[in-house]
Amino acid sequence: MVDAWLSRLGLTAAPPVTLGGLTTITRAHLDRIPFENLTVFCGDVPELGLEALAAKMLHNRRGGYCVEVNPLLCAALRGLGFDARLRMARVIWQRDVPGPRSHCVCIVTLDGVEHLVDVGFGGPGPIAPVALNNDAGDVDLRTRTRAGLGTVLSRQVDVDDWRDLYTFTDELTTMSDVQAGNWLAATMPGSLFARTLVVTRQSGDTRLVLDGALFRKFAKGRELQAETLQTPDAVITCLQDSFGLDPVPGLKDALIRKGIF
Repeated sequence: MVDAWLSRLGLTAAPPVTLGGLTTITRAHLDRIPFENLTVFCGDVPELGLEALAAKMLHNRRGGYCVEVNPLLCAALRGLGFDARLRMARVIWQRDVPGPRSHCVCIVTLDGVEHLVDVGFGGPGPIAPVALNNDAGDVDLRTRTRAGLGTVLSRQVDVDDWRDLYTFTDELTTMSDVQAGNWLAATMPGSLFARTLVVTRQSGDTRLVLDGALFRKFAKGRELQAETLQTPDAVITCLQDSFGLDPVPGLKDALIRKGIF
């Protein structure tokens, strides 16, 4: 599986088990395996077995959302010799109160330092490993331990304006927890992922976002382009050309049935 994963990431050799190697993997993952909820949007619950994840994302032109891409990443990192484990998180971004434990992240320990790695947030999350409770690294992101919440990841959106993205604890996470988060995200009434199409890809400093029929490009947080796609066929072309994804059966019907068109 690791060889197929490295090939999918466009890496010709396994990166070293170092922070630099982990950064290379994270950036390649965000570029080559987009965040996407096509399966959920079309009415199904994704399978989370490692073989199913590998078939979908390594052998087909597909991506996934957090409970798919981060378990795949974590398993592959362990295959390379990294000390990696999963944790479930509660999303705070654009919410009045923290949500359920439905977001999945990866924690990697290097030389005694824990790093947050997340290739499945979909929103303005980290594009490189973030050292926990340490100001080194991305100046726009930080983690802080907060009473009653655990470790909170925040992004700076303006001078002295930090917005919380999500929070997690060091509580043991098993695949049963990830399965529960998957079920919530896919089937909970009002779930964003069941309601609308969300696809993102981070390529270098450029972030591509497809939200329903709205296609946008960002660079370092600034919007460069916004275009409202006019037909289901235009959405499919965007998925293929801008995100490198193949459409799934029933996508056109779902776009119409759920009011995107």
